Formats: sequence, structure tokens, C-alpha cells
Amino acid sequence: MSTPVQRQYWELKKQNPDAVLFFRLGDFYEMFFEDAQLCSRLLGIVLTARHKGSENEMPMCGFPYHAHEEYLEKLVELGYKVSIAEQKEDPKTKVISREIVRVVTPGTSLEKGNLEPEKNSYLIAIDRDKTNYALAYSDISTGDFRTALFEDEISFFDELYLLSPREILVPSDIFEDESFCKKLPRTHLTPRKKLKTESSKKVLMDHFRVKNLSVFGIEKLDILLSVSSSILVYLEETQKADLSHVATLTRYSTSDTMQLDAQTFRHLEVFQPFQNDENQATLWSVFEKSLTAMGARKLYSWLASPLLSPEKINERLSSVEELQNNNDLTRTLTQGFKSVADLERLLARLVTGRGNARDLAFLRDSFSLFPVMADICAQATSPLIREKAKSFTNLNDLIPTLQNSLVDAPPLEITAGGMFAQGYNEELDELREMAKNAEEWLDNFLKEKKRESGIQNLRIKFSKNFGFCLEVSQGQKDNVPTDWVRRQTLVNAERFTTPELALYEERVLSAESKAFELEHKLFHKLREEVLTFAPHIQNVAKAIAEVDALLTLSRTASKWRWNKPSILENSSVLEIEKGRHPVVEKISTERFIANDLEMDTESSRFHLITGPNMSGKSTFLRQNAILILLAQIGSFVPAKKMETGIVDRIFTRVGASDNLAGGKSTFFVEMSETARILRCATERSFVILDEIGRGTSTFDGISLAWAITEFLHDKIKAKTLFATHFHELVDLTEDLSSAQNFHVSATQNENGITFLHRIAKGGVSDSFGINVAENAGVPAGVITNAKDVLSRLESENLLSGKANLFSNFKTTTKSGPSLSDVDKMIDETTPEDLSPREALTLIYQLKERRKKS
Repeated sequence: MSTPVQRQYWELKKQNPDAVLFFRLGDFYEMFFEDAQLCSRLLGIVLTARHKGSENEMPMCGFPYHAHEEYLEKLVELGYKVSIAEQKEDPKTKVISREIVRVVTPGTSLEKGNLEPEKNSYLIAIDRDKTNYALAYSDISTGDFRTALFEDEISFFDELYLLSPREILVPSDIFEDESFCKKLPRTHLTPRKKLKTESSKKVLMDHFRVKNLSVFGIEKLDILLSVSSSILVYLEETQKADLSHVATLTRYSTSDTMQLDAQTFRHLEVFQPFQNDENQATLWSVFEKSLTAMGARKLYSWLASPLLSPEKINERLSSVEELQNNNDLTRTLTQGFKSVADLERLLARLVTGRGNARDLAFLRDSFSLFPVMADICAQATSPLIREKAKSFTNLNDLIPTLQNSLVDAPPLEITAGGMFAQGYNEELDELREMAKNAEEWLDNFLKEKKRESGIQNLRIKFSKNFGFCLEVSQGQKDNVPTDWVRRQTLVNAERFTTPELALYEERVLSAESKAFELEHKLFHKLREEVLTFAPHIQNVAKAIAEVDALLTLSRTASKWRWNKPSILENSSVLEIEKGRHPVVEKISTERFIANDLEMDTESSRFHLITGPNMSGKSTFLRQNAILILLAQIGSFVPAKKMETGIVDRIFTRVGASDNLAGGKSTFFVEMSETARILRCATERSFVILDEIGRGTSTFDGISLAWAITEFLHDKIKAKTLFATHFHELVDLTEDLSSAQNFHVSATQNENGITFLHRIAKGGVSDSFGINVAENAGVPAGVITNAKDVLSRLESENLLSGKANLFSNFKTTTKSGPSLSDVDKMIDETTPEDLSPREALTLIYQLKERRKKS
């Protein structure tokens, strides 16, 4: 037969069977059965058992309730859900029951250990129909709630990866589609049943308290209703609390910003290094640290979504420029922002019932700075900064309330008192005075009882079970007056009370209890008053975030000597003078060699770049893509001068990587990334390609690189930088009207090769691969042999009419056409009369004949 605790446990476990259950027992949270075994292993907690040895034995482990945050955060960080069951006592029957008060999941956690100050924590819901894809996302820690519709799968997945969700709600029918789910980001996937359209509408209208959804622009789009309502229902199920800080739903379009795909973020090392090394350097790491968490999150989002509007870009650039030139403005804002708390996340804690008086104090201290900020912003010339002044003044009525109510440093607990300042509430002051005078009254009472009884070693003691007592040693108990009442017998002492002491105890303890109870009520009242200003708090948080992000751009530009780019409307020009790679420059111990770039749609949109290995071709490619990205977020750039029109997309194909777990080779990954570029790039795009076709045979590789070059130049017409070791492609540019050859300079002498890291016009025909191998430490014997092989291959060039390239190294032959067939083809060819395309065709034909020989 199961026990009452077991029955209660299983009833609660059924509510969230996929979650670990923290089951409150007295001052502990306990886990039972499979949950206990899991937590014992993951959290390092000793596994024991309840009712050990009986038929009701329950494997269990646990920890004190006041230490639960550390364990909760660790489980959630590992991707587990946790439901928390608290105990409730019926005041009439004294029967203890339990209920789930919240469910914590990776995408809904408000625990500080699960939230990164600089990044949003997104819960995303997705859906699809016959023609569209949709997503909605929310960060419960800030109240942000948005939804978007996509007409193609590529754009949908680009946005999904960009948002880097902590948890994705997937409709059950899609969850069963294994091939689709494999494409989703590697994060926690939660299957959900879809609501019907009318139910979805009701969920949204009830939450936002509106009669229709036209204000959000989604009322006729079932798929957006589906994902948006899924978010709200899930938040309500998990938080079981007020969600009023999720105050609006914004439908957005990715057409307003530059969509960057996952491979571009990875290749440009925007947020994560391409390869794990000791530097761990990224573009994000180059920026100065923002003064507020809100500003950091805002700048992070800017860097992930460059703008496409010249007007908006120039507004940011003008603001950064003013912050650079106006020392008073910058100094005042900097000093103020240093003391501003994370208003968005404080508000979320207070709205959901997780906040305390210290959170209110953080708001108070932040708000007290706003009048000065309002004044300084109002004096700015930049509209982006000047318009923020009003946001700072909307909280003027709340500031005195917070300043007059709380002590300087309130306690974390809201049930133990000590939160409110003297003079805030008259009744509270009286109760506190009564408790405060207790020590003096007890001292006088003790002196009087010593005199009356003659017991000089008499002491006053207090215990939770017996209250205040007069303690008498066993040797003095016969001297106790007859009107004293025995309360407790100890080994060496007796404890007594008197009617007078009992009465005073009741008054004192009652006063202290009433004071705690009153403070608790005052806290909730103050919190509700603060929450009436929630929309204004969210607005000022957004204002601070934006200005702080601009400040960060300004400080970064000053530190690294970046300059303001010129953003030209309806221009096809891209001109960069002395551009630098910001990440390489940061970590390099040597002076960075700057380079120029000039491109336009008509005469110079395709640059073929050749040159030695390790000479800086890849760095040059990436730095120009990064400069475009920086310019279009409204940042100054690491260049002496930059002029550019708007680029709609940046595409990259850089480096060698594979996906062994997915059964994809390096070459397959390379071709997949290239295919994406060829399908998605436009005339307004910027493309960088590094070493296309290196993962297959030479002839295949050259052929692919050749065809890709012509397609990008003739069909797509995107501005393209193509670095390659296929020097045969150098001649191809002669037939392409808007293509030019460039190379990375190097010098060679008896001491070896020296890379100059400068980009110069013209192509080269040597990659110095053997020299690089020698510098890398390849054994001398291998280097000598490689040089000998290279010399023989060059002297026996097939197209010069010589014998088979490998004739000196092969001793066996196969049946088929004789070698004279190949010689005859070569003899009948005049190389100088061949066009590049004809030469490539000849190579293919020779290759086929060699296979048969």
C-alpha cells in the first residue's frame, strides 16, 4: 500500500512527466525514484531511500530548500525541465498539501545562472503549412515577443539560427518529421499540440485584453496565430504567474535587415571562433564592454542584423560621431549608465512574483539618475539620442515613492522584515519600537526578579518552543518563588515563567510577527504601485539599451582608431582605403598590414586573388566582409576611408570543415555552402570564396572553380572576392569584362620566402607550397624529394608535347589507346591559339584518354 506522500508525489509527477520534480518536504527539496537516480548522478548528491527495506521503499536524494538555485540552474543548463512542488498548510485542518508552483525549462528560466547578461534567452515556437514557414519568439526575462512569416525554408532557418534559441516548441506533426528536425539548431526541442485557430485567437485576445488582433497584423494568418498562441500557453503553463510584462506582440519582417546565414556567422567569427584555439577571438570580443546588460544585448542584436536603410545607418553613425565629439554628453551618460541595473530583467522578476525588495532598491537607485540623463540627452543634436529624453522623465512620479520607502540595502527575503525605512509607515514604526524596547525591559525585569528571589545567577533565556524563561540552576531551585511557573527541566537547570513575563512575551512576539506581516503587505503594495509604471520602465530600458550600444560603438572606435564610413544611397561603389581585420589586429603581436579595395558593378565586380599559402588571402577576404557588416550596423570601421552602397547579403565560403556525424565530407560541405551562395546571392550581394574545388581531383576542381567564376560574374553579378591556388583561372579573367586579377605579394631569396601581406594587381603562378611546408617543419628529406618531383613535373609538362606526367614513376600500363594517341592530340594543337574554354576542354579529353592508357 502506498503512503500519502507517495500518492501525492505521483499525482504531481503526472502533471509534468517529462520534468524532474523538486518535491518539498519540510526544509528540503527531495527527488524520488528515477528523478533521484538522475539527480544523484548529475548533481553529485548522495542517493538514499525513504522507507528503506519496506514495500514502499523510495530511492531518494535531496538538498536544503534555501540551496536549491544552484541545483536547479545546473539541471536546466543541461537541458532538463524541473517542476517545483511547494507545500501548503490548511490553516483550519493543519493538513499539508503540495502543488506545482512553476516549471522551469531551458527557454523559460528566470534563474540568474541560466541567463547571460549580454544575450537574450529565447523560447521559439515554429510551424509550417503548404506555402509558408512561421516562428514566434519570446524572452520572458525581458518581455520581448515577436513573430514573423517566411515564404521559403532557407530564410526561415537563417532566422532560426540567428536567434540561437534555448528551446523550440515544435508541433507534434513536425516533431515526427525526422529529416526536418535534423535541420533545427541543436537545442532543446519540446513537442506541442497545436491549438485550433479560434482557440489561438482567444488566447491572444485574453492575454492582451483586446477585442480583435488587427492591431498586431496577424488576425488572418492562421500560422502566425498558431506559433504566437503556442508561446503564451507554454509560458502560462510553466510560470503560473502574471505575464503582463509581455505587453505586446510585434510582427516583424527580415526584409528590413541583412539576413546572415549560419555559415557566414561562423566563417567571419562574429560570435564564435571558427576553430577553438587559445585566443578565442571573435568580432564580438573586439568591442568594448557595454556599460549595461541592456546595452550589450542591443549591440549583440545589431551585430546579428545589419541594417539595409541608408537613412537608419547614417542616423546611428551621426550619433556615434556626436558621442566622439561631445565630451560632456559622453561623460555624463557613461557615469550614469555605470550605475544602472538590468531594468528589463528586474521588471520580469517583479511581474512574475520572483522579485524582492532588493530588486526594488535597484530600480530606485537607477531611477534616481534619470533626471540628469534626461537633461543631457535633451541637449544632444543627434535625434536618436535627443528623443530619449522623454523616456527618462516618465518615471518622475515614482522616484520619490521608492526613495522614501526602502532602506538603503534591503534584505533578500521578503518575509523576515527590515525592508522599509523608519518613518514610512506609522504602525510599522510602533511595532518596531515595541520589539526594540524588549531588551531594555528584559534587563530591568531580570534585575527586579534577582532582587525579589535573591537568586543572583538568574538568567533569561529564549527558545522557539518555550519562549522567554527565567533559568535557575539546580542548586537554586528551592529559592524559586511559589508564583513562578515551571516550563522546562534541563540537566543542570530549571526554567520558569511568570504571568508578567508571559504577558510581555505575547506582546513582544506579537509585535514582531505583526511587523513582519505588515512589511510583507507593504512590499506587495509597493510592488504593485511600481508595476503600474511597467510600460514606462520598459520604454526607458529600451532607450538606455540603444544609447548604451551607441556609446559602446563610440568607445570601440576610439580605442582601435576606427573611422566613420560613408554610406551612399543607390551606389554600386565599394572603396576601402587601408582596411584592417579588427580581430587579427587585436590578437596580432606585429603591425597589421592594411590593404585597399576598389570595386564597382560595371568594371571591377569580380576579383580573382592568387598568391602563396599563408600570405593573408583569407584574412583579406574576411576583413572586407567584416567592414561591410560593421558599416551597416552603424559602426565606425577599421579603415582610413570607406565608401559603400548598401549590400543586401554577405555570403562566405571559407576554410575546410566536415560533418562526419552527418556523413558529409569536407568537399561535400564545401559544395553545399557554395550551392547556397549560387542560389541566394543577388547583384547587391558581397561574396567571398576561399579555395573552391580543392577537395577533389585537380581537373574536377579547376572545372568547378571555372564554372562557378563564370556564373558569379555573368549571371549573379555580385561583388566577389575569390582566392584560389588554381592559377589556370588567371587567364579566365581576360574573357570576363568586370573581372580583375590580384595577388598577395611575396619575395623569395636564398633564405626562403617572405610574405608581404599586400594586395597588388595582376595574377601569379606560384603558391610556394613547398616553402610553406618547409617552414612548418616537414622533414628535410620530404622537402628535397618534393622539390625534385616538382622539377620533373614542370619539365615534363603534358601540354608541351612531353611524355606522361607520371611516366617516370609508373612501371605498369593498362590496355587501351596507346600513348601515341595522346601525343598526336598534343602535336595537332597550337596552345597560343586556344581560348581558356578550349584549353579546359582539351584537358578533359586528355584526362579521359589517360584513364584508358
